[in-house]
Amino acid sequence: MAASTTDYFFAQTLAAAGVGVSLVPHVSLSATSVTRELTVVRVEPPRPARHIGLVLPRRRRPQPCTQALAAALTAAAATAADPPAGEGP
Repeated sequence: MAASTTDYFFAQTLAAAGVGVSLVPHVSLSATSVTRELTVVRVEPPRPARHIGLVLPRRRRPQPCTQALAAALTAAAATAADPPAGEGP
């Protein structure tokens, strides 16, 4: 059986109850969410990929702030996609 949720606390609660395992981002873990019932295992490379899209409104005139934000996010995503030295193929 498989399930999907966007509620990381709920996913951790299910794992703590022994219902299964959960794959959650590191940022969702906190000192209060990790209990004796849970074991946290870091996923080593190759890691699962997350796909994030950028949705912009169509406008007659270009919006400089929106274009700058889109360029900055695209550059940051490209940098994040490059594996650190020693981790790549």
